[in-house]
Amino acid sequence: MAATNAEPVLRSRNSEVRSFVLFRNTTERVVDVYWVNYSATLTHYSTLQPGAQCKVNTFVSHPWLFKDKRHEERMHVRHQPIFMPEPWYNSFTGAGRLNRMEARIHFPVRTLKENCLWRILALLSAKEESVLCELELPNVLVQELVKRKRNRV
Repeated sequence: MAATNAEPVLRSRNSEVRSFVLFRNTTERVVDVYWVNYSATLTHYSTLQPGAQCKVNTFVSHPWLFKDKRHEERMHVRHQPIFMPEPWYNSFTGAGRLNRMEARIHFPVRTLKENCLWRILALLSAKEESVLCELELPNVLVQELVKRKRNRV
């Protein structure tokens, strides 16, 4: 995950404030769960079947993300593509959570254009990239499809 000038590198920072999370896959897809480690590298943590869940002991500064196993599409938690855990212990009240914080993995809300682009990509195999130019689509959409296809691999 390389950063541009406009965005900082997404990586785990420190391991000071604990968080206890329950990731629940609320989609009908198989979802891979990734922790973004200290080197900004995705580290596969678990694979969740539809409706499955996993318990994670993590830290507040540790980002997590989720991908559809088949199509590599990013799933969301709380309508965000990156999940940042909340502290288990509240320093203001002195109280800790009795239960794990549930983080429901869900399908991202997409525009009609995004839905169409994802559907086209899902129908194309890895060898069919040249077919994109033959679809009689505007060049801007073909370029976006090629870019998305290359980013998935």
